[in-house]
Amino acid sequence: MVPGARFLYSVRPVLARVWPRGLGEGSTVEELPLRSELFSTEQMAQHGRRLAESHVLGRDRVPDPLLPRLADNEQILGQVFEQLTGAVAAGRYVTPASEWLLDNFYLLEEQIRTARRHLPRNYSLELPRLAQGASAGFPRVYDIALETIAHGDGRVDIEGLCRFLAEYQRVATLNLGELWAVPIMLRLALIENVRRVALRIAAGRRDRDLADDWARQMVRAVDEDPKSLILVIADMARSDPPMTAPFVSEFVRNLQGQNPALSLALGWVEQRLADDGTTIEQLVQAGNRGQAADQVTLGNSIGSLRLLSSVDWRSFVESTSAVDALLRTDPLDAYESMDFGTRNRYRVVVERIARRSGKAETTVAAMALELARNAASRLEEAADVDATRRAHVGYYLIDAGRRELERSARYRRPWSGRVREAVRRRALLAYLGSILTVTAALAVYLGSLAADGGLSGWRLGWLLVPAVIASSQLALTVVNWMSTLFLAPRALPRMSFAKGIPAEARTLVVVPTLLRSIETIDDLVEALEVRFLANRDANLRFGLLTDFVDAPEESMPEDAALLEHARRRIEELNGTYGSDSFYLLHRPRRWNRREGLWMGYERKRGKLGDLNWLLREASPGQPNERFSSVVGNIEALAGTRYVITLDTDTELPRDAARQLVEAMAHPLNRPGCDPQGGLVRTGYGILQPRVSPSLPGTHRSRYARMHSGESGIDPYTRTVSDVYQDLFDEGSFIGKGIYDVDAFEQAISGKFPDDRILSHDLLEGCYARSGLLSDVELFEDYPPTYAVDVARRHRWIRGD
Repeated sequence: MVPGARFLYSVRPVLARVWPRGLGEGSTVEELPLRSELFSTEQMAQHGRRLAESHVLGRDRVPDPLLPRLADNEQILGQVFEQLTGAVAAGRYVTPASEWLLDNFYLLEEQIRTARRHLPRNYSLELPRLAQGASAGFPRVYDIALETIAHGDGRVDIEGLCRFLAEYQRVATLNLGELWAVPIMLRLALIENVRRVALRIAAGRRDRDLADDWARQMVRAVDEDPKSLILVIADMARSDPPMTAPFVSEFVRNLQGQNPALSLALGWVEQRLADDGTTIEQLVQAGNRGQAADQVTLGNSIGSLRLLSSVDWRSFVESTSAVDALLRTDPLDAYESMDFGTRNRYRVVVERIARRSGKAETTVAAMALELARNAASRLEEAADVDATRRAHVGYYLIDAGRRELERSARYRRPWSGRVREAVRRRALLAYLGSILTVTAALAVYLGSLAADGGLSGWRLGWLLVPAVIASSQLALTVVNWMSTLFLAPRALPRMSFAKGIPAEARTLVVVPTLLRSIETIDDLVEALEVRFLANRDANLRFGLLTDFVDAPEESMPEDAALLEHARRRIEELNGTYGSDSFYLLHRPRRWNRREGLWMGYERKRGKLGDLNWLLREASPGQPNERFSSVVGNIEALAGTRYVITLDTDTELPRDAARQLVEAMAHPLNRPGCDPQGGLVRTGYGILQPRVSPSLPGTHRSRYARMHSGESGIDPYTRTVSDVYQDLFDEGSFIGKGIYDVDAFEQAISGKFPDDRILSHDLLEGCYARSGLLSDVELFEDYPPTYAVDVARRHRWIRGD
C-alpha cells in the first residue's frame, strides 16, 4: 500500500469520530439554508396573500414532526460544535461563520431548551396542518415561519411580519392558537436554518481538513524525500478528493509560497479543475462568496433568536388577531380598556367554544357581539339590574350569558364541564349534601366500630353525638379541599388603569382608627404616607377616619392636644407633597345609653356610614354635624366613587389600590342593586383582597410564626382557591377591601339596628355582596400573642 493510501486508511476511524453519521457519507448537506429572494416589507405583504392562496389544509392527524426534528437539530449542532472545537484546538484555520457558531453556541443551547419547554408533546397537533407542498404534515404556521426566515435571509422584522400576516389573513384567517405559536415556530425555523448552515460548515470543515492532511504529507515528502512527492500526488489522485471550494482554498493556501517542487501538485489541481470548466481563482472567489453568505445568514439567524426574547408577543397577537379586532367593537366600549389577562380570558373562551362547535373563532366572536348588541339596543327600556352587564360582550363569554352563546354555537360541552356546571347551578345543595354525606359515612363507620366493641342501646346513641360533631369538622375540611381540586380558581375580570385611575373612578383610601396617643398618631401618619408613596395617583386620596377612645365624659383633657397634633401632621403631609391628597376626618363622641359612656357612634361601622354620608350628601360649606374636625379639601372628594378601607396595620403594596379599582370598575363586577330591597344582586358592592401575614409581623413572636403560614412567598401574582368564591361566586368581607359608595350605602342603609352589632364586616358583605379578589394581596401583622388572638376572635363571634 502506498504511503498516502496507508495514511488515509489509518485516519479513517478518526474521521468517523470527527464527522459522524449525518455529517459525512449520506448526510443531508443538500438541505440548503433557508435563503430565497430578499423581500421588502411591501413585497412580503404581497407574498403573504400568494402564500395563503397556495396553502391547502389537511384533516389527517399525523405524528408530531417538530419535536423529533428539534432533537435532531440539537444533535447535529452539538456534533458540529465538537468538530469546530477540535479544529481550533489543533490550530487549524476556521471560517468567520464557524467563529460565529462557536461564539454563540451557548445561545443556541438556551434557545433549544426554550423551544422544548414551549413546545409540549402533541402541542402542534392542535394546529391546522398542510396537506400539500414541501411542508406537508407540518403546521401551517410553521411554513409561514419558514417563509419569513427564507425571504429575510434569517432576519426577523416584526413590522414586516405583521404586514405579512395581515395580508395572509385577508385570504385565510389564522386562529388564536396559530398566532400564539408564531414565536415558537420562528424559533424552530431559525434553529433549523442554523442547522443547515452548520451542515455546510461541517462539510467545508471536512474538506478543509482533508486538504490540510494532503498538503502536510506533500510538504513532509518534499522535505524528507523529494522523489516521493509524485507518489503522494498519485495517492491523492487515486483517492479522488472533492474539488470543492473549501478543499481547493485550503490546499492552495497551505502550498502557496512553499517549495517550488509543490507546484506539481498545484498544477494537478488546476488541470483537474480545467477539466470541469473552472479555475482555482474562480473556485476560491466562489468559496469566499459562500463563506460571506453563510456568515450573514448565521449572523442574522442568531440576531433574530436574540430578538425573539425581547418582543412583546402579547401586543403582537392582539394586533394581528381577527378575534381581538372583533371583540374591540364591544357595545360598552370596555374591551379595549381591560387588562391583558382579562382580554386573553375572553379570547380563550372564544377559542374553546370554536374548537368544540366546529365553527370559526371569528364566527363565535361575532355571535357573542351580536348578543351583546341586541341587549344594548334594549338597554333603555330594560328594567332589570342585569341590563348593563348584558350589553357587554364578556357577559356571554365568562358570565351568566355563556350558556346562551353555547346554545347558539351548538357547543358540545365535555362531560367534566357539564358536571361542574350542574354543581354550580345547585351549589348549596351540592356543598351541604357533600358535607352531610361524608359526616354520615364517618359517623356510621365510628358507630359500627363501637358496636363491634360491645356498645349498644343508649350508650351507643350517646357516643354517636360526639362522633357526629367530630365527623362534621373532618367532613367540612375534606369537602373544602376537594372543592378546590374540582373547581379551578377564577380570577375576577379587571380594567387596565396603567395610565392612571380615571376621574369617574375617583377613590379614597381610609383607615378607621382611634386617637390614643401622640406616638400612635405619628405611626398612623407615617403609615399613611407609605401607602401614598406606593400608590401615587391623581384620583387616589388618603385619609384617617378617627374617633377618640371611649370615655366617661364628652371631652377629656388630652383630646385637644391629640386632635391638634393629628391636624398638624396631615397639613404637613399636604404641604410636603404640594397636594390635597391627605385628609383627617374626626368625629365627636356621643352618649351611648346602652354602654353608659361617651364614644364614637357605632364605632367602625358608624365611621364608614358617616363617611358615605359625607361623600354622597354633604354640600360644600354645609354645617357638618357628623364630623367635628375636617382637614383637607373636602370639595376635592366630590364624585368619589370607591372607598378602600384598611386596618391600622394593613400594608398597601405598590399599585395594589389601582388593582382594586381596576377590578371594581369592570362592567361584570359593577354592582346591580335590587330596586325594592336595595340589596346587591349582581356584580359586587365590595371586593375583598387576599390578606396575608406580613414578613416583619411574622417574626414578632413565636406564636405569630406558628400561625402565619408562608409569609412573603409569591406576594403578587398567585390566584388562590376559595370555596365560597369558586362555588357560590361570593367571598367573605373581613374589613379590608374596596366598596362602591352608592351601592354599599343603598344595600345597608337602615338595615342594622343601633347598639346591636359589634363585628359588622360579614353582615355588610352579605347585604352588599362581597367578592374575593384573590390575585391582589395585602399584608398585615398577625396577633403576637394568644390572648390578643382570642380577644379578636371573641369580638368577631359576638358581632357576627
